[in-house]
Amino acid sequence: MSIPGSERYSDRGDLVLEVKRQLFHLVLILLWCIPIYYLPRHLVLGLFFLVISMNLLVVLRFGFILRIFSPIIEQLERDRNLSRPGIQALYANLGVFISYLVFGKLSLVGVVVLAVGDSLSTLMGKLLGRHRLFLNNSKTWEGTLSFFLSVYCVLLTFLPLQSALLVALLSSLLESAELPPDDNLLIPVFATALVYLV
Repeated sequence: MSIPGSERYSDRGDLVLEVKRQLFHLVLILLWCIPIYYLPRHLVLGLFFLVISMNLLVVLRFGFILRIFSPIIEQLERDRNLSRPGIQALYANLGVFISYLVFGKLSLVGVVVLAVGDSLSTLMGKLLGRHRLFLNNSKTWEGTLSFFLSVYCVLLTFLPLQSALLVALLSSLLESAELPPDDNLLIPVFATALVYLV
């Protein structure tokens, strides 16, 4: 159960569920690294078409496709998204797809930023978050700092220090803002575009 006025967890079951959600988010988004890095472009585009089509059918609550994914939805989907199950996954897949379409293999940066930053910021914000952001009352300084630090550390493994710092800083600001349609769509495109421009 959440503490009134906070997203922090007082019930172990809520915490375990959020950890499962964020691990699922992390792993599924990072899986895009394999085809993007290893497969030829036409196969990657075909895979994107297949995944996004199935994802769209789930969001539209299409009969047998929805039944196939209903065990995952029932276990991991947030109550606020049950009217459009899988909508956050659709935004993430579309963001990675647009990034890949425009920037090719460089889109790996956007994949990593979204997977690592978004997952860890959510967990840390909900576990440790006490100080609300003035930009967005639903986010915390602790979550935003977790996004920045985790992304920065991961990006240092394959980007120069200044590029990693800039991408981590600006991506964490974007994630903390409440911009339509969804940060899962915007972050991979934004982070990859930043690296391209730098």
